[in-house]
Amino acid sequence: MEDMHEATFLWSAHNSNEVILTGTFDQWSSSIRLTKTPRGFEGKVKLPWSARVLYKFVVDGRWRTAQSHAEDTDSLGNVNNIYECVSFLRCVTVMGFISAYLLAF
Repeated sequence: MEDMHEATFLWSAHNSNEVILTGTFDQWSSSIRLTKTPRGFEGKVKLPWSARVLYKFVVDGRWRTAQSHAEDTDSLGNVNNIYECVSFLRCVTVMGFISAYLLAF
C-alpha cells in the first residue's frame, strides 16, 4: 500500500464565487483552489495515511469551517476541521465520517 492517498474535499454552497482549501497539509498557504462543479466546489489533496490533518475553507476571502465535520480548537483559539485516514477502509473526520470523500455544508 502507498504511503499517501487522495482525499476529495467538497464545499457544497453554490452561492460562493471562490473557495480555497488550506490546512496543515500545505502549511496554511491557501494552495488548493477548489473547482466549481454542479455539486459545489471540490478539489483533491494527497495526504499521508496516518496523518491528523487540520483544515479550513477560505470562502470568498473568509476563513470557514465545515459545520458538519468535527472541529478542534488549537492553542491559539483557532477552530479548525479535522481529517484522519488510518487505512483504506477507515477515513474519518474524527466524529466518524467514513470515506476519503468529505462533504462540507
